[in-house]
Amino acid sequence: MSASLFLQNNGDSSRLEIKGKQVTLGRHPDCEVCLKSNIVSRHHARITASPEGEYQIEDLGSGNGTFVNDVPVNDPLVLETGDQISIGPFLLEFSSDEDYENSQHEGLLTSYGLIPSLKNVSVRPPATDKSTILRASESGTGLNRFQIKPEIKLKAILEISRTIATATDLDSMAERVLEGLFHIFPAADRGCILLRDHDNQRFFPKAIRHRREDDLEALQLSRTVLKAVTDNKTGVLSADATNDQRFEKSESVSTLTIRSILCAPMIGLDGGVIGIINLDTQLAGQMFTDDDLELLMVIAGQAALSYESARLMISHVEKQRYDNEMEIAARVQKGLLPAEIPQVPGYEFFVSYKAARAVGGDYYDFIQTTDSLIWFALGDVAGKGVPASLVMSRVCSAVRSTVEFVTDVADAVHRVNHHIDEAAHDGRFITFILGQIALAEDLVSFVNAGHLEPLLLEANGTLRELSGDHPSVPLGVMDDYEYQSIQHHLKPGEKLILYTDGVTEAMNEEREQFGIERLKSVILDSHQNPAELGEQILKSVRIFAGQAEQYDDLTLVIIGRKP
Repeated sequence: MSASLFLQNNGDSSRLEIKGKQVTLGRHPDCEVCLKSNIVSRHHARITASPEGEYQIEDLGSGNGTFVNDVPVNDPLVLETGDQISIGPFLLEFSSDEDYENSQHEGLLTSYGLIPSLKNVSVRPPATDKSTILRASESGTGLNRFQIKPEIKLKAILEISRTIATATDLDSMAERVLEGLFHIFPAADRGCILLRDHDNQRFFPKAIRHRREDDLEALQLSRTVLKAVTDNKTGVLSADATNDQRFEKSESVSTLTIRSILCAPMIGLDGGVIGIINLDTQLAGQMFTDDDLELLMVIAGQAALSYESARLMISHVEKQRYDNEMEIAARVQKGLLPAEIPQVPGYEFFVSYKAARAVGGDYYDFIQTTDSLIWFALGDVAGKGVPASLVMSRVCSAVRSTVEFVTDVADAVHRVNHHIDEAAHDGRFITFILGQIALAEDLVSFVNAGHLEPLLLEANGTLRELSGDHPSVPLGVMDDYEYQSIQHHLKPGEKLILYTDGVTEAMNEEREQFGIERLKSVILDSHQNPAELGEQILKSVRIFAGQAEQYDDLTLVIIGRKP
């Protein structure tokens, strides 16, 4: 048998597996479960596994004590699944791994993930929870199935709607709902609202309320009742538990002196349970009735609708803000690209850049440092979107600052690589080409750092790849790598074609890639200038992709010498 502890923190739950026969909890670093707080003793408590598969917890003479289900541990105590362990400010829940996996599979509501500030809400351990459900409402949705008087139903809906309307956010909405419920149900002594977390799909207490300020008793919910509510999507009434013989052995109810419980699900737009409303009364003479249950179901439906509407509105506003930020980022990134391409007698240039998302990781540049020297660059950062675009902006900055005072291409790439490697961009590498055109000699010199080989279309229609004799690695992989340049005298009518993998890896609806062979075929079939050739390549890619979404950033650069 194996077991785990679940450390609860701000609505999240960290799973700590109990390994070995003994686990010590405390502030000291050598403790298997280290709880960093001055309120926790250096060696606070110990959990020991017995040969029979039981787990016992004992306090190790701590200054502030160890508590299980709010009861101090004076002698070694056998732990049961669901037991709450309080050590200083920390709340942990014990569970056998078998029970935990079963709860994961069945989707049971557990108290894993309870916020420490709401420690007075918990779920009773299964061993002591034997609650009997006296009545369950009909399943389904809609308000008209209830038989309560329409005027009462309308008044309750109007009152709860008016109360919800004063909420400024989702957090305060739950508080407002409880406030309204205490007006509608004068018999309610305590109440809480649990909401489902969209990330881990577990419920956590969003709001709790006590009618009496001096009522400090923990609000312990019945696992049996909660499971019925979540599994069957029905409301549950448990009335006068202590006077009903069926509850004589139900510790989860009778020991808490709860006379009556109302529990109703909040059904979301998708038909799932997004929340739970739980009310209870402590006074035997103020029992909840069937009408109360039906009324709570009506209110829970209205609260769920309001909550979902507010959540969707918040999501819409957040998306708008995100879209606006992405639009600004796209403009900023566009500003990093050259505003215009150099106008050089005897040369023609074509460039096209299209990000797969609002911003991308592709990069190109043209920089004319002297009347007779033009630098060109093309890069592709691993990945897409915002992270890649941030790395791309750094590459742009490094290139521009480097070529202003460096004349040798290989030296320039070495410096840029050193700069990128120092920045340590979370393991992202950049395939990159940096080159220059010496206009007086029509000499193209470039370094290929792990990028796709440039294509050279000669005047006689021959197409070949320009590659070096030595292998090359992308930027950001090896800081001390010695790059070597490749040189070629660009003859009249020749075109140098550089591209990113967004061209060759463009996919159609059958997820077939455009490929290098199709690219070469388009180039060979064209006897046009760089601008016309570039448009023809892009058109061919668009036709091939059809209705398929653009998968990767796409950049195309063509450098041509006029015939």
